[in-house]
Amino acid sequence: MSGRGDSPDGTNAKPSTSTSATPEPEGSKSPTAYTATVAGDDTLLRDSYGQTGIRLGSDLRVSALGKRFQVVGRGNGNSWGQSAEPVVDVTKSFTVTARVYSSATKGSRIAISQGDGESYSFELGVNEVNGKQAWIFRVQTGDKGAEATTRTVAAEGLTILKTPTLLMATYDAEKKAIALYVDGKKAGETPVPGIWQAPGPMQLGRSRHHDIWTGPWQGGLHNIRVYDSAFTEEQAAGYKEGKLSPAPKPAHAWLLT
Repeated sequence: MSGRGDSPDGTNAKPSTSTSATPEPEGSKSPTAYTATVAGDDTLLRDSYGQTGIRLGSDLRVSALGKRFQVVGRGNGNSWGQSAEPVVDVTKSFTVTARVYSSATKGSRIAISQGDGESYSFELGVNEVNGKQAWIFRVQTGDKGAEATTRTVAAEGLTILKTPTLLMATYDAEKKAIALYVDGKKAGETPVPGIWQAPGPMQLGRSRHHDIWTGPWQGGLHNIRVYDSAFTEEQAAGYKEGKLSPAPKPAHAWLLT
């Protein structure tokens, strides 16, 4: 897995303003340049493992990150990406992970969510907890999006602003529990009765709350992966260090190297 950007140097740098989507190959190690987007369409992120592209809004743009790629959002209503179909089956175990760089000083900023109806199924990103920014993984257990039926794991007291961070969210369907990992360390876990399967596709850079889009992402996102299993604490730590062996294969992945 370390060959695809999960080594310690795979974390985000400050977002670049370049929009090139084809870096130079790295000598004999990379005879073919990696492409972040589908050939002929610079607004459709290519799924490296599955067949589900992610369409980008006008203010979530592909940008160079050294010889890697990221998407950079401007924190407005056009800073979104949307898959063609649902990606995560929230009735089963899953892991969603991304490397993120937030340049927003306040408010809700959602890196990844799923659902485009009345409410989301899950959301992963930043929210204000006890008056300060915190990393959060939140799921909805009811079909109306009520606050009373949400379950949240938060990582408080960490530096978020302009800090490259690896976020990982898991749901263990057998244990009926969600967990949040930040830079390979478990921030917390909470039991859930199950996650509501909200209609609609996966989202980058926003989340659906009571029929309104919220949490526009400001900053960079890359190395976005979805697994059909819930990582353990040992696996989460190994993933951060690029030493996860055997390495499970993602079901979907975007913006790799």
